[in-house]
Amino acid sequence: MTIAFLLSIIVSLPSTSAETKDPAIIGFDFENGLSINESISLSGSIESDTFPDSVIWSIESDPSTMVQLYDNQINDSLQETQSQSGRMTWSWQANLEVEWSHCTCYFTITVIIGEYSWSETRVLFIGDTLRSGLLIDSPVDGDWTHESIVVTGWSSHPTVWADSETRFFTYPATNSVQSCSEEGDSDMTQLLSVISSEGDYSSTINISALEDGWYSLYVENYDPSRVAFAQQCVGIRVNNAPPEIVINGEPYHIESLGEITFDASASDDLYWGREEMEYMWVLRKPSHNGQTPIDIEFGGSTYSLSANSGGDYSLTLRLTDSGGVSSTSIFQFVIENQKPNAAGSISGIPIIDGDTIRLSDSDEWELDASDSSDSENDISSLRCIWKIDYEPIFEGCQRSLTWASEIESDSCILTLEVIDNDETFSSISVILIHPDSTEPLPYSLIVLLVSALFLISAIFLRYRSSDDSTGIPSWDSDK
Repeated sequence: MTIAFLLSIIVSLPSTSAETKDPAIIGFDFENGLSINESISLSGSIESDTFPDSVIWSIESDPSTMVQLYDNQINDSLQETQSQSGRMTWSWQANLEVEWSHCTCYFTITVIIGEYSWSETRVLFIGDTLRSGLLIDSPVDGDWTHESIVVTGWSSHPTVWADSETRFFTYPATNSVQSCSEEGDSDMTQLLSVISSEGDYSSTINISALEDGWYSLYVENYDPSRVAFAQQCVGIRVNNAPPEIVINGEPYHIESLGEITFDASASDDLYWGREEMEYMWVLRKPSHNGQTPIDIEFGGSTYSLSANSGGDYSLTLRLTDSGGVSSTSIFQFVIENQKPNAAGSISGIPIIDGDTIRLSDSDEWELDASDSSDSENDISSLRCIWKIDYEPIFEGCQRSLTWASEIESDSCILTLEVIDNDETFSSISVILIHPDSTEPLPYSLIVLLVSALFLISAIFLRYRSSDDSTGIPSWDSDK
């Protein structure tokens, strides 16, 4: 932290991450923990897309009681070398004059290109130093963390007798400025992890119990005597709680030409706020398309759609806060479709469902369904289907009908189906009688005639029975 603060003062430029520009890659021709006792020339490489505006080196002791800056501007030492990556590569060289009997020191190279800067640090053991060396490579200051965090770096003790216990712990901070503003005390803090390390280390730390906010993350080479003690710190942003989604909207709508709007602007992240939250809306229509999305929209706290298509819908909102943690909510709603009303006529005669129409004496009759109706949004897209004995013969709301040769009987069933853009339909049917057909006696008349004949025959039989009775002699009891 002290190194980064020092360099920020020297170059007066913020260190910017690779999210905005491909980072310069800084290499060293020596490993961490190089032991030296005299002046030395240190070297390495720089890989970038353009020639650096400035290359600066600095050295700092631990504890931070001494800082030495030499000819810290080493642009003149840069020599272009052959690159294997397709980017430009330069070698650098810094001459270090040793002026201390012992020091665990941190040697840093900073590359500046325009408004961007990148730094890399190596540990030097100078003379008979006993203090351990410690670096944190990741996370870096300001990193977002969720549930767990992988801490990587380098640790080494120059003496074989020193304990290699490395501790990890955190302190809450009110903001980024307060984080790492003072030394942490591992003896007074609940430890998140303890490892024994020499050289490169990597430790996965569970931080799921931490509430959202800024924290100082400490890595410490523990030594109660403080002879080999070393501690480094980075400020991190803990983001464990997902954002809360609030969708305001009605679950039931009538199909129309208007729009339906859903509003999620009341959604919030309780600690980090609603600024920089990202919205992703996904619209599905399970009643027609199943789970296949029919629309995906990014950005914006509101979502609008046309109310002109009826069906059952589901609207999914995926909300991601500024730290990359997401929540998902599904809002289900219905757009009620108005069923079309089928209305038609045959050469001016209204078609009334269930009626029988005897056609006028003609070879052709006009079919007209233009009086069919629906909601305002569907009326212009209505489809009219005409069927004879339930087989489709025409599509169109105005057509001409001739008695087809394949209709063998003198009557048929004419059906009109009116269909809207949601495939909802209504239908009416009538019986058509050909004008040349002989109309059979009505069933009621047939019943009346049969009843009359039955009555006449009954009367006739009774009359005959009365006439025949006069020729039969009476019975004489005396004989």
